[in-house]
Amino acid sequence: MKDGFWLLKRLFLCIFGVLPKATLMWIRSTIQAAVSSLGSLNSKIKRERAANHDGETVMRSRKVVLIILFVLALFYYLVPYFFGGSSTTFQPDTVEECLEERLSEFHTAIGAGDAFVQHERVQEGETHNVIYVGNGRMAVSVNSANGLFIRLNRALSLPVKYWPLVFANIKKERVLETNVLDIRSGLAYKIQAVRNPSGCIHSGSQVYAHRSRPSYLVQDIRIQNPTKYAIQVEFDQVGASGWTGAVTEMKQVSSQTGQTVQYRVSRGLVEIPESESVVAVAIGSVVMKDTAVTILPGTTQTYHLLTVVHYTKPAARADAEGYLASLVTQVDQDMSKGLGFADKHLRQQHTRVWGKLWESGFSISHSKAAGMVNGDKVNRTLYYVLSNVPAPMHDLSTSKKDRAAIEKVLHYPDRCYQGHYTIDAETLWIEPEDEDEIARVVTTWMITLEKHGCEFMVQAGAEGVLQAMILSLGALHFHNQHLELNMDPRNLHRDFVFRRLNYGNNTHVNISVTVGDDNKASIYVSLDRNDRPYYACDAGCLDMPVQLSNAWQRFPVKLTEPLTGILYITADKQHMEELKHSIHVKEIKEAPAHEHHVLALHKHGHHFGGLPTLFWVSIAFLIIIFHMFLFKLIYNEYCQGQERYRSRYNL
Repeated sequence: MKDGFWLLKRLFLCIFGVLPKATLMWIRSTIQAAVSSLGSLNSKIKRERAANHDGETVMRSRKVVLIILFVLALFYYLVPYFFGGSSTTFQPDTVEECLEERLSEFHTAIGAGDAFVQHERVQEGETHNVIYVGNGRMAVSVNSANGLFIRLNRALSLPVKYWPLVFANIKKERVLETNVLDIRSGLAYKIQAVRNPSGCIHSGSQVYAHRSRPSYLVQDIRIQNPTKYAIQVEFDQVGASGWTGAVTEMKQVSSQTGQTVQYRVSRGLVEIPESESVVAVAIGSVVMKDTAVTILPGTTQTYHLLTVVHYTKPAARADAEGYLASLVTQVDQDMSKGLGFADKHLRQQHTRVWGKLWESGFSISHSKAAGMVNGDKVNRTLYYVLSNVPAPMHDLSTSKKDRAAIEKVLHYPDRCYQGHYTIDAETLWIEPEDEDEIARVVTTWMITLEKHGCEFMVQAGAEGVLQAMILSLGALHFHNQHLELNMDPRNLHRDFVFRRLNYGNNTHVNISVTVGDDNKASIYVSLDRNDRPYYACDAGCLDMPVQLSNAWQRFPVKLTEPLTGILYITADKQHMEELKHSIHVKEIKEAPAHEHHVLALHKHGHHFGGLPTLFWVSIAFLIIIFHMFLFKLIYNEYCQGQERYRSRYNL
């Protein structure tokens, strides 16, 4: 409703506040003349009726009236476009335009569900997104008042009263701020925008927890002032605050450019809730030289801030205190080494790892039905879980021997996954509001995967966890010699794609489930690459095995009694030929088509199908016209009839 009033106000201003006075006088005189003509025409119609003229003349007069009204309405709406507008009478909020200019580079990723925005004030209908970065060793949120989180048990759930991020605040009356999370690159952004008479000013902060160097938390601040006026920027850097028993000391080291960089190291013990154990922690952060700076006109100022985090496993208090000195030494070494890397080099290393992690994935068609899990929620949840899991395959400190052992587990995920498909499990898809809820979701996922045969995959790190999660989304089970798809055919009323599932040293399997125009689901299988021949068969494996390739192979969805797997894939052809003797079914037939109302619920949010909006508008218009006609008929028969009778018998 507010938007409607805003549009009417703008139209009013465009017409009556923008046009020259002479033009307004001309419009006024034209409309007055038209109204006068309409009045005369209306009088003529009444006279014709009174004289009982021919009905054809009356109808022609009505058509003329309608045509004139249509022309006047059309002219009324087109006047602003003929005569243009003035920026002095109607001017949009230019601060919003400045912010939108900065956000435009994320529009494609946001539309694809690969990036998420969290405005300073949550807008109507907007999901609360925690703009969160983590690498399995530490995590921090850029839109939260909480500090740093480190690993405890299965997730990054232990808070440390240390705030590593620096906040840049532009001194201006009105500053708009928003936060963006790019899950494909594992980067979080805090964006500020202001406006002065000569243009837009942007302040951006890019934050990431480094994937291949897990002790590094990196923040790059960039302030652009292309305007003609200088601006004042204040920096807020907290560090350790309220950390009982922590000790902080200042140190310095030479950077890559030869400049001396100051950093402070805080060390102390962090208590574990409901436990007598503690964790020894040492954190070092680069210190800002100034708390306030002036950004001159036409200049850009950048700041590269590095935080290094080291901690121990839970231990007794006496033992943990003995580790603090060695932790500080590790922080000093990593700080000196980290400041020797170029900013771009660190960021490219980090984003390259996230790109490798996302090579496997899962897609699902969008559903408008209430409470359904869609692609954006899947992507966001996968990202939160992966951010809480280390990536030893990409950790630069991982030995070749350990890396080979991890690869073996990833390529042959024996016995994973052995549970029900998880796309409908509500507890796995809650919308987290803060870091604690993210940790709870991650813990639930880890327990689910571990208890359903994926313990070794989880221990393999981020790649293994992602593979296990994708398998669980479709109840895909790895057995000793084959992979089988165990979804219920009655649940295949949405399109699914399982992308690049690991199977063997050099084999990636793609599986797609598509609902056709006949409302029947079909399965398609292809290989990205393979080191030997692979075969597939549908439910029951009664048909001959089909050799797979990089081209999509279609398999019908069959319904068995009792329910069995609907697809089997293996590299052992003899094993597949023998499977039909081990799958004991009473009945097997092609799965029936889904009912139309079920598919309509997903596609349109209701059971009535996808009738266009124009159809419903037309129906409403016809109903209104019918009631107006009915009202007129009653009015003519009752009110005018009473007047006629009164005039006929009046003395």
